[in-house]
Amino acid sequence: MNIAVIGAGISGLVTAYVLGQRHTVTVFESADYAGGHANTVSVRDETHQLNIDTGFIVFNESNYPLLCRLFSALNVQSTQSNMSFSVVCEKSKREYNGENLNSLFAQRSNVFRTDFWRMLIDILRFNRTVSRFGTKTLAGDLTVGQYVSQQGYSSNFIDQYLVPLGSSLWSCSSQQFKSFPIRFVVEFLENHGMLKLANRPTWLTVTGGSQQYVKKITNLIGGKLFTETAARKIYRQPRSIEVELANGYRQTFDEVVLATHADTSLQLLASPDDIERETLEAFPYQDNHVCLHTDTRVLPNRKPAWASWNYRIPANDLDPVSVTYNMNRLQALDVATTYCVSLNQIRNIAPEKIIQRMTYRHPVFGGSRDIAQRNHQHLIRKNRISYCGAYWGNGFHEDGIRSSLTVAKAFDIEPPF
Repeated sequence: MNIAVIGAGISGLVTAYVLGQRHTVTVFESADYAGGHANTVSVRDETHQLNIDTGFIVFNESNYPLLCRLFSALNVQSTQSNMSFSVVCEKSKREYNGENLNSLFAQRSNVFRTDFWRMLIDILRFNRTVSRFGTKTLAGDLTVGQYVSQQGYSSNFIDQYLVPLGSSLWSCSSQQFKSFPIRFVVEFLENHGMLKLANRPTWLTVTGGSQQYVKKITNLIGGKLFTETAARKIYRQPRSIEVELANGYRQTFDEVVLATHADTSLQLLASPDDIERETLEAFPYQDNHVCLHTDTRVLPNRKPAWASWNYRIPANDLDPVSVTYNMNRLQALDVATTYCVSLNQIRNIAPEKIIQRMTYRHPVFGGSRDIAQRNHQHLIRKNRISYCGAYWGNGFHEDGIRSSLTVAKAFDIEPPF
């Protein structure tokens, strides 16, 4: 068959790689590069050529088995990463990094703050409670905000630990995270070993940047991957599918796989049916403005409090919360300059220290997520159109691969990894 894949993020690349074993596959990508969130920027440091990731950064063997199998098949090398987490609250002037005792009390006055100790006690209580009773006791429609209020957790635990952690993981606002289903959040934290203090998974990063795997998989796909070639509309014909490109040119295919964000996929459909519209509308997205830079003023004031993920709570409640990734720690960059990737902090960064700006879109998971995700099987090869993407899972690389393999299975094709 002649199959079109729209989108060259992890989901589209894996779909094309697997389906290409038996069929002729053509990939259309609107951006000027393949990889989606696997976007590596090359930077010339004083003594090194650095490849710094700005989207997808870390993974582990326990929670990313499909990704690890793919990397093994592609002979992609990895380096051990560091996954520490800090919080800075501009209003209370508090900062801490949970990596060890010294960093936890990097701001020595925290030792004497009873509300800080209450937060630490609540962290232990939350971890112990949800681990002991599991998710079966949590109502499916109960939100994070409702749960912590019902359980009487302190405001410091909520606003200076749990919400910063969740907002950083899913790149969403604090209010959006509070509306997430608590069952969904607890399942993720439990599965990723984030509810225990010991025996946490070892986090890894792709040696040389995530574009290393993108290059290898695109080489296997071959010359039928077109960047800067956006699809405009998808038309169902009686015996085929027509893909209209942004330049007005139309091509005919036997089947199409939409490996784009859910809302983009819906916009591409010329005539979506009710189940397609209802399902795809259940996955809203948020734009996050990302900046690669060298301005360390957005990190905690005290260097012992510097972590891999650094969350900043603004003094003004109307300002967006933001997170800064310390790429030297995450990618083990052994250089004097500290390279940072910040979300939604552009106005706090000195213009002369900005290396590159980009915008990524992330799914925001609400209460309708579970119901919508159950429809995935019904939307595969539905009148010659299939859908894949990380939004069918938790929004991460592993979920994108899993959704791609679900589509491939409907074509009776097993992955070569």
